[in-house]
Amino acid sequence: MRRRMEMERVYYVVTFKPAYFELLRGTASHQEPASDETEAGLQRMVVALTQGGFGQDVVDDERQVKERFLQYLFFASDLDMPRTAEVFDKYFEIDQAEEFVDLDEDI
Repeated sequence: MRRRMEMERVYYVVTFKPAYFELLRGTASHQEPASDETEAGLQRMVVALTQGGFGQDVVDDERQVKERFLQYLFFASDLDMPRTAEVFDKYFEIDQAEEFVDLDEDI
């Protein structure tokens, strides 16, 4: 019987830049006004990705998170933009979470 290798998840905090909200205002299908709090870049989202295994480093993880986050936005909000790290960097910031605590997990 083969043991499956347990894959580690990495967590990132994605912060929306004001440029993203300007983009939303400019699209016909997203005419909802943004609040001043949202405009200030306070909207954040925690995203997780299973690490790919041997030979993959943090740079690969960050690039993959950026591309997959843009893909998520397309499916979640029908906002279609190129799924590249350069486009992500124009509209969002990304920081790797130093620590993730699952409060449902037994101590």
